[in-house]
Amino acid sequence: MGLLLKVILPLMGLGLAMLAATSKGALLPGGLDMLILNHIGHSYFNYFDGDVDHIRKLLETNFLSYVAMTVTALPMLKESEGNIVVVSSVAGKAPGPFAAPYSATKFALDGFFSSLRHEFIIENVNVSITLCILGYIDTGKLNATGARGLRRVAPSPKEECALEIIRSGALRQHELHYPPGIVNGMLLLRGLAPGFLDTLIRSNIVVENVQRAPPPHGTRVPPAGSPGSGR
Repeated sequence: MGLLLKVILPLMGLGLAMLAATSKGALLPGGLDMLILNHIGHSYFNYFDGDVDHIRKLLETNFLSYVAMTVTALPMLKESEGNIVVVSSVAGKAPGPFAAPYSATKFALDGFFSSLRHEFIIENVNVSITLCILGYIDTGKLNATGARGLRRVAPSPKEECALEIIRSGALRQHELHYPPGIVNGMLLLRGLAPGFLDTLIRSNIVVENVQRAPPPHGTRVPPAGSPGSGR
């Protein structure tokens, strides 16, 4: 792989992005070989409470900053015929409960970058796009509420996951499914038996351990029929 450089950059107030390169020329006159986008904003594992501002802010960090960083890096990646690696989640393919804002941002990543890949192929742009569809990884970022809400789910090692992410980008794969057994199984069931998959997902949630959060102070959507709802 050569020297792996990681640089965390502020990006137009939209969040942070990680640049990783497979040669010592990253962000130097030598150019850029690989862009790895792997950052998320803080969200919650709980019932959706109507906080539209939270979703808007999460989209800025989890989605719009990915797009902005891609636009910034694309001229260098075209020159090097490099790779874009987008770290996403199985929540953007087969969502479960209590993560509606987070899942929305992951679906946005899938839609945008899968469509962009088509455009690159049509225009003969030799820049690969790899979507990394990850399951539960032992990053230590799952909060206490989320940990209590999961049943019989063991996290996969973050070190192996990181290596698979880099390998999938270098091999120019369309998608990485990790851990493969769990993610591939979920995506297969999504096509063959979506109702059974939904039941299986819910069966691994300890609903009684998930308590509704206090009302937020952000913008809320008025209930249908209430003044100002327009419905």
